Amino acid sequence: MNKFRSTLVFFLLGIATMLTNNWLQNALLTQGFSWVLSYLFPWFLILLFSLAAARSLFLSLKGKLRIGLPVVAFLLLPGLFFALNPIYEGDFNKSGKPKSLTENQILSDVLRFDPDFDGLVCVASPNCPYCVEAVKTKIYRIFQRAKIDALVYLGIGDEQVAAGFREKALAPEIPVVLNTAPDDGLDIDENVIPVFLYIRKGEIVHLWRNEQLGFPALDWIEAGLPQ
Repeated sequence: MNKFRSTLVFFLLGIATMLTNNWLQNALLTQGFSWVLSYLFPWFLILLFSLAAARSLFLSLKGKLRIGLPVVAFLLLPGLFFALNPIYEGDFNKSGKPKSLTENQILSDVLRFDPDFDGLVCVASPNCPYCVEAVKTKIYRIFQRAKIDALVYLGIGDEQVAAGFREKALAPEIPVVLNTAPDDGLDIDENVIPVFLYIRKGEIVHLWRNEQLGFPALDWIEAGLPQ
């Protein structure tokens, strides 16, 4: 069994990476690494440990099993990790839509809250689970990283509703701006939420739907949307 010990060690290291995936990503984001790198780093470790386990197994075996088992060993960890953390097309989306809006209810409410606001607004509903998840995993993290401004714009509700939204999103410090004209709905040309708006110098300059706000988009946003 000793000759298989290193294979087992590399395999267990891969399992440990899977179990600490979220912690690893959050740690890298906290240290200021990019969103893309923070997302891909656990994948890099998984592939590295899979390759090391397969190589160790290859050197330990003879005969017909020397090829088949290492291939299985190499594919097992990435396959399991993908099953637990599937990669979606939207994860690497960046585009969204350029805008040039200076007359807009959302814009007016945000600038009333902060005339110098320069950053990302998550347009949300208090009862939207996708909005809660977006704030929990992306918007609040952007706010904490403090490279740009970030806040939530609620289409309906009062301060009590805003406090409940913060609690559900595990974002106790995220600024929440309330719609001052809720009877008029949301002043955006999208029929789904959440929607994300970038405001710069008193103007809405870009818009993303939820499936468009991938990790490259988050890096682009935090860099100020450079051309």
